[in-house]
Amino acid sequence: MKPEKSVSFITYGCKVNQFDTDKIISNLPDNFKVVTDRSLSDFCIINTCTVTDNTDNQFFKDLKKLKRDNPQIITLVTGCLAQTSPEKLNHLENIDLVVDNANKYLIPKVLSEPERYHKRIISNIFDIREFDDDFENIYENRSRAFLKVQDGCNYRCSFCIIPFARGRSRSLKEFKVIEKINRLNRLGYNEVVLTGIHLSSYGKDIGSSFEKLLNLIDKETDIPNIRLSSIDPADTSLDLIDLISSSKKICPSFHISLQSGDEEVLKNMRRRYKIEKFNELINYIRQKLPSSCIGTDVIVGFPGESNNLFNNTVNFIKNSELNYLHVFPYSDRKGTPASISKDKVDDHEKQKRSKILRELSNNMKLEFANKFKNIVIKGIKEKNNKVRTNNYIDVSVENSNVSQGSIVEVIINTVEKDKIFGTIVGPHLQ
Repeated sequence: MKPEKSVSFITYGCKVNQFDTDKIISNLPDNFKVVTDRSLSDFCIINTCTVTDNTDNQFFKDLKKLKRDNPQIITLVTGCLAQTSPEKLNHLENIDLVVDNANKYLIPKVLSEPERYHKRIISNIFDIREFDDDFENIYENRSRAFLKVQDGCNYRCSFCIIPFARGRSRSLKEFKVIEKINRLNRLGYNEVVLTGIHLSSYGKDIGSSFEKLLNLIDKETDIPNIRLSSIDPADTSLDLIDLISSSKKICPSFHISLQSGDEEVLKNMRRRYKIEKFNELINYIRQKLPSSCIGTDVIVGFPGESNNLFNNTVNFIKNSELNYLHVFPYSDRKGTPASISKDKVDDHEKQKRSKILRELSNNMKLEFANKFKNIVIKGIKEKNNKVRTNNYIDVSVENSNVSQGSIVEVIINTVEKDKIFGTIVGPHLQ
């Protein structure tokens, strides 16, 4: 019998990265135990993100602390930074092993028999043409399960390095999606979140479509709740909104990437839609699903974004039907067209603009929650005495005996600056 070893994890970035970490955990050798105390861990797997400078800098900071607190720990770095910039990692003494995204699912084997593998496992992500579905994910202590149904991206926005980190778009076959959702439901999960790098591109490589997939899920699964992660307005049709509006399973919450509310900036970003298209989509959602929550991403300080162009974004958002924002100060990504653009916006100005939009986002969230005061809303019981409603409102509730992951009904009582309070009024009756 092999001696037991401990392994800890640090995961940065998106839900896809979290899914990948869960997949690694699910397939660890039997003699490996997952621990949270990294100071006592034999191994630490660091799943990186490299979308912005902030995530890169946080990784390097955490790596130093990790080795300082536990000099004997063996560090294995994987994820998007390992794929796009292995040269940044090669010379760092604090890193023992590097495994890129293309080989991420070798990690359980690498941990089991590290002597059989090179210290740097790097290959061409564009050589991967099919969705990797060799392993099953096991989730513990989660209110919901995440299911990656798509990976990679075929588009080339001028600021984005993700295609070089994730490769070409590829999709999980429809019948496997159905099988996995039904399995997760049998394991006790009442909500599954569909994730992907470019989710709305699902199916283009296998003769299907995202709309077709959702239609199949609606008909062939018994899962109570399906939630979507981020979708792209260029690939989101009004027919898709019609399907979601007629479904009793798909949650009325949308995250649709905007990036800028100015046409000139969008063009320079090489986004594939115009403001008019985005606005049409948002208005149609509001028409078909009045209670839905709609959020978006915004990049501030893109090269060439003057004060006037930024103000166009602010005014667009103020006049839109959006309910929250994820705000990202622009940062150069090596090898992207935007990184060599002129007219860079200085960091101070980017932080100033970010603050404006984040304050606007907070106000939008509270305004949205206020619309549902004293109204019964369906949601999922979270840990730490919270309920996340189907339309994406996080409600703090009093201590309750309702188990995590249960579908409940909640009433919002008060909306304050930093918190929304409510009461669970009972289980949701199907």
